[in-house]
Amino acid sequence: MYFSDWHRKHLLSILKKYEAGQATPAEIRLVESYLDRLDELNSDADVSLNERNDLQERMKARLLQRVRAEQGQRMRTVRPRRILLWSTVAAAVLLLIGIGMYQRHQPTAPVLLAAHDKAPGHNGAVLQLSDGSSIVLDSITNGTVAMQGKVKVVKENGAIRYEGTSDQPVYNTITTDNSRQWKMLLPDGTEVWLNAASSIRYPLSFAGKERVVDITGEVYFKVVHNAAQPFKVRVGRHVIEDLGTAFNVNAYEDEPVMKTTLLEGLAKVNGTMLRPGQLAQVNKGQTQVILSQPENAGDAIVWTNGQLSLESGDVATLLRKIARWYDVKIKVNGTLPGTGFVGIIDKDVYLSSVIKALAVYGIDARLEHQTLIVSAR
Repeated sequence: MYFSDWHRKHLLSILKKYEAGQATPAEIRLVESYLDRLDELNSDADVSLNERNDLQERMKARLLQRVRAEQGQRMRTVRPRRILLWSTVAAAVLLLIGIGMYQRHQPTAPVLLAAHDKAPGHNGAVLQLSDGSSIVLDSITNGTVAMQGKVKVVKENGAIRYEGTSDQPVYNTITTDNSRQWKMLLPDGTEVWLNAASSIRYPLSFAGKERVVDITGEVYFKVVHNAAQPFKVRVGRHVIEDLGTAFNVNAYEDEPVMKTTLLEGLAKVNGTMLRPGQLAQVNKGQTQVILSQPENAGDAIVWTNGQLSLESGDVATLLRKIARWYDVKIKVNGTLPGTGFVGIIDKDVYLSSVIKALAVYGIDARLEHQTLIVSAR
């Protein structure tokens, strides 16, 4: 599993702030919850003493390796309980951020899925061809998927790419439903990741003075730059223009604003220039762009690495993410805390693990049929 440099440094910074007594309430809850999980693991009759000791030793070794790299081989003297605390967080960095040790014993086979639990989403999408026919991409094997004139559609290693060129303005559309995500290469080699409940419409060959695609939902682009043929992303009447760029666009209909986060290069949103690390927010009914410099621009694309960020700014946004990935409805009872979340969770965990992560922050949740009922503790 891949974790960005930002997330490794972020977790270490939380630990250091906790040690120094400077952590925020949310950061304190996160760190101390790991210690609680470790205590619960130690009392778990289903886990042997050898398994616990082996897990703790491996966690400590990994943590010490990270601390040496972070502090230039300078070692600190810590109390035994503190070492266990740091070991637990180190394991979270490597395994699962936000829910502690339980995931080591999380059922993985669908046959073990409890009635009150739900499996995570998966790689999959539907390809709509130019003739209107559709192909479910996650249910077919690698190889040639379709021929459209002189253009071959090829599925390879869980993604699709195009071979050949088209003389006609022929378009394809790829759509992901809730609980599905997809990666692909556009005809010009641009890499595209689609999050759950998203779509992209594009030509089989980019002709003319510019390359234009239309999207809905959330899409991450790593654009093959071509100054002679600019790359543009349309979201309704809003336009993001590439100037040599990797950027993420979050434009779900149920989100109050469209967010474009620039990771590399330069880009324009409705004519306003973005620089690396900047976030552009656009109210759906306006064209005015509000620029900001988020603490971590890389957090916008953790979903492309198979992770679900808890740092959504507000709990309502987080719940919408959960609803899309697990394909559940959300029902909120009472008033929930507005902010105060830190950490990330692997997207391949069962919903019950996410519920445990929410519990760290004083939010109770239970699944009834296909509805996640959420309330403040």
